Amino acid sequence: MWNNEQKDIWKDIKDTWDKQPQSEKINIQVSKLVDEFKSKISQFEKDAINKDLAFINSSVSKFEKESIKRDLNLISTLIKKVTSKLKKKK
Repeated sequence: MWNNEQKDIWKDIKDTWDKQPQSEKINIQVSKLVDEFKSKISQFEKDAINKDLAFINSSVSKFEKESIKRDLNLISTLIKKVTSKLKKKK
């Protein structure tokens, strides 16, 4: 679903994030939160989430998929503009 431009934009965001002074500390904290969440979720909850995702995927129409794709492209374009402006300020 992702095209090369979107992948490049997200790579730029990640690179910009990684260069921030507090990014390592925040990444560690987020990783700990994700690990804690994973350890506390039951198999029943995992199965329910997977069932819900499968239902959503099967229920989404082509129109909705195209709409989501357009929205992702718009968001990606805006993020690319923001990251380029951040790079110019340095």
